[in-house]
Amino acid sequence: MLICPTFVPEKASQLLFGTNLTNVIMIKKLLLTIAFFVGVNLSSLMAQQDIPMQIIDLSAGAGGNTRMPPRPWYITQDDYVLTLPAFDYAYTLVLLEEDGVVVYSADYSAGTTTAVLPSTLSGEFELRLVPYSATYYYRGYIEL
Repeated sequence: MLICPTFVPEKASQLLFGTNLTNVIMIKKLLLTIAFFVGVNLSSLMAQQDIPMQIIDLSAGAGGNTRMPPRPWYITQDDYVLTLPAFDYAYTLVLLEEDGVVVYSADYSAGTTTAVLPSTLSGEFELRLVPYSATYYYRGYIEL
């Protein structure tokens, strides 16, 4: 005959986590602390996104030749702040609406790594980085 002992909740925690109930409390505190920090880090990462950039070569004829750079690179967007690589040349940053209308344009000197866009803009835009006196530009798409 098989005898089944009665289930006692206090003894279950002792079986799982040892004989001391303070261990259970410490583990719960540890799990809550980890969950808090993971939640904080995930929310900050979700606000940032990487924008892949393409090269548009205008010397290739009508419409330009679209291609990815040999080594793809990205611009990091955090709300209205863009983090760019430090270029060795000056360039113009341009935002265009879907119909090709320029809504924002700013010139940046060589070595600039941060661009702050106006907070009054919202929607989806084409982002262009146009180096001075070049026959190409970089293109990506951004949502503000």
